[in-house]
Amino acid sequence: MVLTMFVINAQSQTREDLEKKRREIQQEINELQQAQSNITKDKKASLSQLKLIEKKLRSRYAVIDNLNDEMHLIDNTIFSNNREIYRLQKQLDTLKMQYAKTIEYAYKNRSSYDMMNFLFTASSFNDAIRRIAYLKSYRQYRDDQAQNINKTQKELSQKINMLTLNKKEKGKVLDEQNKQKVILEEEKQEKNQFVTKLKAREKEIEKEMAAKRKVERSLQNAIAAIVKREIEAARRKAEEEAKKAAAKPASTTTNPKLTPTEVKPNGPRKENILENTPEVTKVSVGFENNRGNLPWPVDKASVAAGFGRQKIEGTSLIEDNIGITIQTNAGANVKAVFEGVVTSVYDVAGSQTITIKHGKYFTTYYNLSTVNVSKGASVNMGQLLGKAGTNDDGDGEILFVVNIESTFVNPELWLKSK
Repeated sequence: MVLTMFVINAQSQTREDLEKKRREIQQEINELQQAQSNITKDKKASLSQLKLIEKKLRSRYAVIDNLNDEMHLIDNTIFSNNREIYRLQKQLDTLKMQYAKTIEYAYKNRSSYDMMNFLFTASSFNDAIRRIAYLKSYRQYRDDQAQNINKTQKELSQKINMLTLNKKEKGKVLDEQNKQKVILEEEKQEKNQFVTKLKAREKEIEKEMAAKRKVERSLQNAIAAIVKREIEAARRKAEEEAKKAAAKPASTTTNPKLTPTEVKPNGPRKENILENTPEVTKVSVGFENNRGNLPWPVDKASVAAGFGRQKIEGTSLIEDNIGITIQTNAGANVKAVFEGVVTSVYDVAGSQTITIKHGKYFTTYYNLSTVNVSKGASVNMGQLLGKAGTNDDGDGEILFVVNIESTFVNPELWLKSK
């Protein structure tokens, strides 16, 4: 019984977690709906608007899945309660049958003469004492039987009430899920209608995307030049240190390695020219150990364009991004996602840009309206770098890029999941 209650409590806690998660998703949907409402009707259909609609759809699916998980938990509880009710009913039937036999026996031997005869026919005084103890225990046994019947009936009644409550809860969850499915169908229609509007602007959007690709190529070349410059600087430094080491006695040469107090890598590491000191290696290892757990560069963030090559549904349009375009509030604080050194503050197509080196890793923050750091500055995780600029529609937007040396990787894989 104790184990059963523990399982029920565990399931109840899990349901609380699910309900909390659902409230968070619903809050995200409300924010996306508000962001969509803020886009005035006279604005032309854009890819960033489509991304908002698609994200809202994904969140709606997440709500429905969440409700489905909750229903599974309730079904498991109903199954457990049904099984417990069956067990208690069988137990109650057995107790009643046993009690009926004791009552029948007591009725047949109800006269005081039979009782006295049972005592006086004892073979000795000790035997008489044992017979008295037997009669007392027999009476106690009947009392215990009656108490067990009452207790079992009470437990059975509680389980039946709980089962009724579970079924009502399941009905509510099912109603909510059906309601969410209706909304989902409406949002699918909304998306289809929007894609139709987008398709009507396909040629115009293709020109906009071509201009964007041109800017991104400039940014890509600038980042590649920065990385190359850092590698060359590290190589020159390594050569100078090697010459100095060769001029000194062998006993005084040093081999820069991680000390026991520093951040340890998850596995063996290949030599990398950019990890040329224990301090730099520590930052590099810390960055990669935080893969999937780095903070977003802005507090309020929505991915308007994902990483890599993607076909826009319902059109012939194809996006190809070196990072992720993050929609936020215009003028929002843009912060460093990890500690490092600012390698460059520069302008690309009229937008201010910052690139930070984290060992062999680099992060770039493009389309800033203001900049709060300078080249060579050391920054900490969460430190303010500048303010977010705007896109052509006047909405707040930045491009966030992550590199492993010259290789561009998907930033979303490094950031905390939202």
